[in-house]
Amino acid sequence: MKNILNTQISIDDIIALISSKNSIVKKMDLHSLVGLYLKMREFDIRVETKNCYKLHLDYLLDFFDTIGVKNSSDINQNTINQFVAYSTSKGNKAITINKRLAILHTMLKYCAEREIISMPAYKFVKLKEQPSEIKTITLADAKAIYDYLPLMNERNRLIFLLFFQTGIRRNELINIKVNNIDFEKMRILLETTKNGKNRYCYFDEETKILINDVINKNKCRTNPYLFALGNGHIDKIRINTIFFEVKKKLGIKSLSPHKIRHFYATQLLKNGADINTVRKLLGHSKLETTQRYLDYTDEFIQENNYKFNPMSNLK
Repeated sequence: MKNILNTQISIDDIIALISSKNSIVKKMDLHSLVGLYLKMREFDIRVETKNCYKLHLDYLLDFFDTIGVKNSSDINQNTINQFVAYSTSKGNKAITINKRLAILHTMLKYCAEREIISMPAYKFVKLKEQPSEIKTITLADAKAIYDYLPLMNERNRLIFLLFFQTGIRRNELINIKVNNIDFEKMRILLETTKNGKNRYCYFDEETKILINDVINKNKCRTNPYLFALGNGHIDKIRINTIFFEVKKKLGIKSLSPHKIRHFYATQLLKNGADINTVRKLLGHSKLETTQRYLDYTDEFIQENNYKFNPMSNLK
């Protein structure tokens, strides 16, 4: 019998052995992979983020089913190119296509790093995105809402005051906790933010009194939320309902928390706030996101140029 200990093994043999082992492609049915991925991310991402991932991944799954892509190993450069072409033909914006493919890539990379699958080989260069149009409410509508505040109940009045005074997002508002309200420094710590980073928003004396009133009228003292409801807090649907009722009552064409957020940002800039302060108040990770509001104020800047131009003194 040949003694295998005396067998000469070359570097090429070792490389070939390793390559052979690594050439085994780990794959998984895409529908099962998505389900597993969302389950694994259940405790490290917000419910809203998880739902967003599911929505976009389901869209991708529907497309993959139509072109016969069943397993993770079936995804390649051609698959990605086909998806971009299909999405573009359906009128999807570049920002939406980029977002869906980014979510797909995050899922595949996450699962590949945990050796659940082998990472598919493809490259995607982000499509050039057109800045989304900034839609805000008018100053006249904002004044109409403010004048209507005394006719609202305390909770709804506080909701509108906080939106106008802080520019926070809807999800940030409903997740405000009483323990995170600093009455001495007149600020609220926001923990449930879009980028996952805590930040402060600030309120005035009028809002401080109203916050105290809402807290004192909260029947469930063990509920940690400012806008408490049962064992939790009011949801986005309730916020939307409140806005719809006010919009209908005042005859406002379009009204939403995000339009008030845009109003807040543009008014800050028009009133002279520096852009970096506005970025921090809005909770933007990138300055470029906040700079979109500068473009929106161009018309205001142009009006002031004509109004205060020194040439008017020469005529």
